[in-house]
Amino acid sequence: MKMAKQEDLIRVLNPMLRGWANYHRSQVASKAFGRMDALVWRALWKWCKRRHHNKGVKWIKEKYFCTTATRSWVFGTVYTNEKGETSPIDLFYCSAVKIKRHVKIQSEYNPFLPEWELYGEKLSQERLYDEQSHRRQWQALYKDQRGKCALCGLPITKETGWHDHHIVYRMFGGSNALSNRCLVHPNCHVKIHALNLDVVKPTIYSQ
Repeated sequence: MKMAKQEDLIRVLNPMLRGWANYHRSQVASKAFGRMDALVWRALWKWCKRRHHNKGVKWIKEKYFCTTATRSWVFGTVYTNEKGETSPIDLFYCSAVKIKRHVKIQSEYNPFLPEWELYGEKLSQERLYDEQSHRRQWQALYKDQRGKCALCGLPITKETGWHDHHIVYRMFGGSNALSNRCLVHPNCHVKIHALNLDVVKPTIYSQ
C-alpha cells in the first residue's frame, strides 16, 4: 500500500491489530503489545519517509501524526465521508487493550442440568461485559423495561447491578433473542432459579 491514502491504510491495519490483541489479551502479553506497537510504528515511519524522502522529520510528523489527550505521535488523520462530514481516524494501539484473565469453569458444571442454568448465565454475562454489541442489547432491554426489574418491578441502577436472564432456559430450547431475555436484580435472579419462578417481560420486545 505504498500509494494508498493514510485513512485506507488505517482501515486495513486496525482490524488485524485489534483481532490479534483481543486473541492474546488473556495471556501475559503487555510487553508483547508494547513491542508490537513499536514495530508497527517503525514500519509506518518508513512508509511516511518513503513517500516524502525530500521532507524533514517535523513536516512528516505534522502531516501524518497527531497528539491526543493520552499520547503523542498518534498515526491518524481526518477524513471526509460521502455526506461531507469530517471525522478523525486513528491507528489502533495494541497496548490500549487491557489484559483480561480467563475465568476457569467449575469442573462440575453441566450446561444441560437446570440447577446449573444460573451459573451459566452469570458466567456468560461476565464474559460479555466488554462487548459493545451486548452493551447495546442491555441498553435496549433496559429501555424496554423502563429501567425496572422484570421480577420485583423496582429500579435497576448501577449500584444494584443487573443480570441477563433467559425467560425460557437455553437448555429447554430458549433462544438468545431479546424477546426471550430480561434484566433482573442479582438477588431476584437467584430467587427465580431457587424458587422456579416465572418471569414475564413488562412489554413485548421484537428484535
